[in-house]
Amino acid sequence: MEPFSSKIEINLRDELDAYLDETGITIIDFLDEAIRDRLRR
Repeated sequence: MEPFSSKIEINLRDELDAYLDETGITIIDFLDEAIRDRLRR
């Protein structure tokens, strides 16, 4: 049986891949914006 935490990680990666496809941004752009957003808080 697959650990629950692995399922969360797989689902998160799937959601991220879908988001990147929808928006047309790269993973680098996504991470850059996430870091900048977090630092603004």
